Amino acid sequence: MRPTQAREGSRGAGSEGSGGGTGLGWSVLVTGFTLGVLAPTLHNATLPRAAADIGIDAPGQDIAQVLVVCASLAGLFWAGRAVDVRGARRVVLWSLLGTCAGGLLLLSAVGPVTYGVGLVVESASIMGVVAGYVASVPVLHLTGRLGRVVGVSFAALAVALTAGVALVLAADETGNWRMAEALPPLLAAGLFLPVFRTMVEEPRPTPPPDVSTAFKVGCPVVVLLGGVLQAAPLRSWLDAGVVTLLGVTLAVLVVCCPPGRAPFRVRLRQRRMEAREPAEADSRVGAAVLAGGVWGFGQSALATLLLVLLTERGGAQGESLVAWTGFGIGFALAGVYAARSGIAARPAAALGLTLAAVGVAVLPVLPHRHSTVATVIAALISVLVGFGVVLPQVPVVTRYLVSLPASGRGVTATAYPASVVLGGAAVTGIPYEAVISPSTRGDIQELLWITVTVLALAAVVLGRSAVAIAVAGGAVAQYVLVTVISENRYAQRPLSLAAFAVTGVIVGLAVWTRGRQGERLARALAAATALQQAVLRPLPARAGELEIAGLYRPATADTGIGGDFYDVAQTPFGTRILIGDVRGKGLQAVQIVADALGCFRSQAHETTGLTELAARLDRHLARAALSRQDSELFATALLLEHREGSDHLDVLNCGHLPPLAVGPGHEAREVQLPALLPLGFGSLDPDTVPTPVRLKLADDTVLLLHTDGLSEARDASGAFYPVIPRLRTAPTIRPRDLITHLMTGLAQWTHDSADDIALIALTTSPEPPHTGAPSP
Repeated sequence: MRPTQAREGSRGAGSEGSGGGTGLGWSVLVTGFTLGVLAPTLHNATLPRAAADIGIDAPGQDIAQVLVVCASLAGLFWAGRAVDVRGARRVVLWSLLGTCAGGLLLLSAVGPVTYGVGLVVESASIMGVVAGYVASVPVLHLTGRLGRVVGVSFAALAVALTAGVALVLAADETGNWRMAEALPPLLAAGLFLPVFRTMVEEPRPTPPPDVSTAFKVGCPVVVLLGGVLQAAPLRSWLDAGVVTLLGVTLAVLVVCCPPGRAPFRVRLRQRRMEAREPAEADSRVGAAVLAGGVWGFGQSALATLLLVLLTERGGAQGESLVAWTGFGIGFALAGVYAARSGIAARPAAALGLTLAAVGVAVLPVLPHRHSTVATVIAALISVLVGFGVVLPQVPVVTRYLVSLPASGRGVTATAYPASVVLGGAAVTGIPYEAVISPSTRGDIQELLWITVTVLALAAVVLGRSAVAIAVAGGAVAQYVLVTVISENRYAQRPLSLAAFAVTGVIVGLAVWTRGRQGERLARALAAATALQQAVLRPLPARAGELEIAGLYRPATADTGIGGDFYDVAQTPFGTRILIGDVRGKGLQAVQIVADALGCFRSQAHETTGLTELAARLDRHLARAALSRQDSELFATALLLEHREGSDHLDVLNCGHLPPLAVGPGHEAREVQLPALLPLGFGSLDPDTVPTPVRLKLADDTVLLLHTDGLSEARDASGAFYPVIPRLRTAPTIRPRDLITHLMTGLAQWTHDSADDIALIALTTSPEPPHTGAPSP
């Protein structure tokens, strides 16, 4: 956590007693965000009835909606800058007062001018509340809790959105649009006093952060862009005038804010270096902007599509609103699921947005002449679309909030809500009555496929492209197959289209599931590798005068460790080597292996002789068996010791396989050693146990230590792996070459080794002289 954020976080945590992090504080935050979601829905739904009541003509309605978008964006940017100068608490309070004032003007409007002024003031003020709350979330909640807070907040927003739809339906039944429009100012008035208890008064920066040229120029351009998008006719996405306006707007934005000379980027880079922000902070903001735009576009497009398609099937605006409540249900389900599962951004986008694209593509299958059935099916599809669109929002927004800079937090906080407004502005420019006119009804397919394309491209950019490609590929393959087998007209039927989409979903889910399984396997392998490295340390290539090579292969590959163990320790008494095998294999034996190796690593440096070391290992495992109430716990082991300047090894065999010696001329033989009882029976006494056996070890002889996983590997006929004959065919007798030769032969002998394998090959080799250059 950055230092400034840590101080702010401590203030937020400390204010929990006063509501900052309690249920009241969370409720106030969600209610404030609800204003940003609920107010546009109410404005769009009540505008036709309000226009008829106070005499606003069709051009006036279009102008009203353009003004709402421009005012919302302007209010966002003003509030973001004000947060950095005066603090989020003060901005939210003033914005709540503005919402109340604008709402009163709206409710008391008797003419178009008063209605327009109230609409503008209320819209700008509400987005000021949203900007202040977004900037304050990282202060009021600890970073580790943001994921759950964001997920549950989205679920609560969905409930509020559904309640707003119900309110619109009730107002439509009574014909009183003012009743619905009274909700935003009432919520704002109710929020005013709790803000004093829940929001922290932040110290004002001295001096306040500078306003960059990019922000000064970019904000008006973005406001203009929102107005252009809102005013663009729905059926004229490729109209020359609309394309020209969009191109000029984007060109002004690029010219005024070039990548090489934007002071904002320079200062942002300096702030990142000073606050030690991660390098991916910009990408997180960019991902949030894209996700917010997809949310705004998808939500508004779905509302328009449902209204047109259900109207074609004999429904009315009320039925389309009922069907659209499915979006809220999916919205809520996505928020709860994301909060509980902690799903990452990329898999959430790959799965969610792909499912949303498929859901929109299936909308044309709604049955004709059965409006009730069509409404039910549309509601179910809306659940799928809502779940898919909102699922990636939670992890993306969480990452975005975490990456908000300590300096300039308010300005950066406006990026996500502004993108939501811009996304919705691209669709909701025409009132509902104009959308369902006969002249535009046939062109609704254009919006449908644009929506599918937007969702699919967002799935590729934000998520894993393999999933989106698999969905598209599966659907296209199914289409081609049906077209080749049957006539093309059969492939155009609604049920065929649904089958194509379902086929793509199945393929995409299979790819997504396979990817999740691959991720889990990668995490398991990483954990197994870490476990193996912690318990079984890599053997040194040299230890004293010994050249050593080792290999470990567990029977269960995913665990990374089994019941065999080995270690090499350089001690004051010489180089000591341990190799052994506990009863059992896999995860059941891991704890015993850790106990045995821990005891060896500590006692090898404390005991003067191998006999005493073996006795201590024996007693340690006996105590472990007693604590586990396992009377059959034991381990076979070989203990070896080599002292500097000697030409021999001291060896003690505790029930283990004898070592193998490979000499000149590839002569291989088993070294006969007296075998004691395995470790763990408590039978080794230093006063009665025989002294270790002394083995002569020449420079041209390699000693191979192994466990029974090698010698007891069987082929298809049940024959054991011939270790000694295999050693006699080795090209060289260097330790590393011998182990490689043995394992190559084992791979040819059997395809499935059912036991763990541990190998150590060693020989005496004087230390080569140091030449000052690294060895090759």
